Amino acid sequence: MRRRALWISLGFIVLLGAALRLYQLGAVPTELTWDELDLYNSAHSIATTGHDIDGTLLPYLYCPIARNPPIYAIAGYASSLVLGATPFGLRFPAVIFGLITVLLVFGIARELTGRRDVALLAALLTATGPIFIHFSRVAWEPTCELPFLLGGLYALLRTFRRADEDGRPGRPSTRGLAIGALLLGLTAYTYMAGWFYSVSLGLGLLALNWFRFRDRRALGSLGLALAVWAIVAAPALWVWFFDPHTTQWTGRLSTFAGGVNAQTLGVFAHNYLAHFRWSYLVTTGDPQPGLTWRYLDGFGALFGWVVPLAALGALAAFRYVRTRWAVVFTYAWLALYPFGGALTDEGAPNATRTLAGMPVFCILAAIAIAMLFDLAARPRDKRDREVATGLARVLLVGGMIWGLVSFSTFYFVRYNHVNSNAWYSGSSAMFAALLAHASYYDRICYAVLPAWFPTQSYTLFYFRDRAIEQIPYAGDPACSKPGTLIATDQHHPVTAPGFLPIATIRDVDGSIFANISGRPR
Repeated sequence: MRRRALWISLGFIVLLGAALRLYQLGAVPTELTWDELDLYNSAHSIATTGHDIDGTLLPYLYCPIARNPPIYAIAGYASSLVLGATPFGLRFPAVIFGLITVLLVFGIARELTGRRDVALLAALLTATGPIFIHFSRVAWEPTCELPFLLGGLYALLRTFRRADEDGRPGRPSTRGLAIGALLLGLTAYTYMAGWFYSVSLGLGLLALNWFRFRDRRALGSLGLALAVWAIVAAPALWVWFFDPHTTQWTGRLSTFAGGVNAQTLGVFAHNYLAHFRWSYLVTTGDPQPGLTWRYLDGFGALFGWVVPLAALGALAAFRYVRTRWAVVFTYAWLALYPFGGALTDEGAPNATRTLAGMPVFCILAAIAIAMLFDLAARPRDKRDREVATGLARVLLVGGMIWGLVSFSTFYFVRYNHVNSNAWYSGSSAMFAALLAHASYYDRICYAVLPAWFPTQSYTLFYFRDRAIEQIPYAGDPACSKPGTLIATDQHHPVTAPGFLPIATIRDVDGSIFANISGRPR
C-alpha cells in the first residue's frame, strides 16, 4: 500500500507540473524569440540540406552571436514534424524535459536521504517552482540541461548506494558508472554552462567516493567511465575552447578575461553573491533589459517561503542526508550553484547559467519541511501530535496554494504585459502580414525592433517556404525601388515617395509594433 501511495502521489505531482507547463504554452510567453528560432533554423537546415545555415556541420549549431548546443534543436525540430512549427510545437519538448527534471529531483532526493517524504516534497517544489515552470515553457537550450545533468548525477548516486547495500562500502558497478558518465558527457551538448557543472559535480561526486576505487577492477571501471565522458564530450569541448566564433564570445564574457587580480576577484564575488539576493530568488528576478529580461521578470526563482526553508534545510542536512560524503556533495552543489553566473560578467544574477544549482534549493527545503513534520510528531500526547501535525499540514498546503495562485495569476495574466519588448510581441503578426503580400513584391526591408538582433533569425523561420530578397536595413538604396515592402516601427517612418500603407501591427499591449507599407512594381 505504501508503495502504491508513493507512486500515486508522484503521479499527481507530475500531472500538476504538466498542467502548469502545458497551459497556454503557445501564448505565454507571447512570441517565439530569436533564441528559439535560431535552434529550429539550424535543425531545419541540416535536415533539409545536410548542413547548417552557415554551410558548416559542427557539433554546435550556428548562431550569429555564438554557436548553440544541439540537443534542444533536435528535440524541437522532431516535435515540429508532429505538432507543427508553431510556438506550441517548438516548446513542447521543454515541457517533457521539465517533467523529467521533476522525476530526477525525486530520485536524487531519495538517494541522498532515503526518505520518500523528502523525495516527494522535493519533486513537488520542482514541479511548482516559478523558475522551473518558466524554463519548461521556452524552446531554448537551458531547458534540456537539467535532465541530462541530473540524470548523470542520479545514476552515480544510485550506483554508489547500491554498492553499499550490504552495509559496507562496495565496488560500484561498471555499468552504473558508464551510464552516469554518458549522461554527464551529453550535458555538454545541452547548454553552454552544462559542461562546467558536468565536470565540477560529476568529478566532485567521484572524488568524494575515492575510497571505492582502491583495487584494479574498480580503477578499471573508473577509467572506463572517465573515457566515456571524455569521448562523448570532446567534440563539444573543442567548440567551446577552440572554435573562433565561440571563443570570441566566451572570452568577452569571462570575468577573468583580463587576468586574476583584485578587480576581477571583486567582480566575481559580487556576481556570486548576487545569486543569493532575496530580490532575485523571490520578488522580481532582478531582470536587466536586453540581457536577462526573458529569464525572470516580475517574479523570483522560488516561492518566498521556500528560500528560508532551504536555508533551514542546509543547517539540518547533516542529519537527513544518509552518508557523510553525500552531505559534503549537497553542500558543494549549493556552493557551486552561482559559479555559472559569477564566472561571466554579463547580467548577474543570471538564471540560465545557474539553473543547474536550483534543484538543490528544492531538496534542502524538502529536508526542512520533513524536519518540521518530524518535530510535530514528537509530543508524547496523541492530541498534541495531531494538533502539531495538522498545523504543519495546513501551513504547507496553504503556502503551496498561496504560491501557486499568486504566481499563476501573475504569469498567465500579467507576464506578457510586463515587458512585451522582451519577447518582441507583434513579430509573428508582422511576418504573417508580410508573407501574405510577399508574392506581389520583390524584396522586404526592415527597420523594426527585431532588427536590433539578426533579422535573419526571423526571416529564415517565417519565410522558410517562400523565397524573397530580405534586406535588414531599410536605409539600403534598394529599399526605395518599386516592388519593395517596408516594415518600420514608430521611430523609423517611411519617407521615400510612392509607398502606400498596407497594415499596422500592434503588440500584446495594443501599442504599434510595426507599420507596413509598399511600393508596387
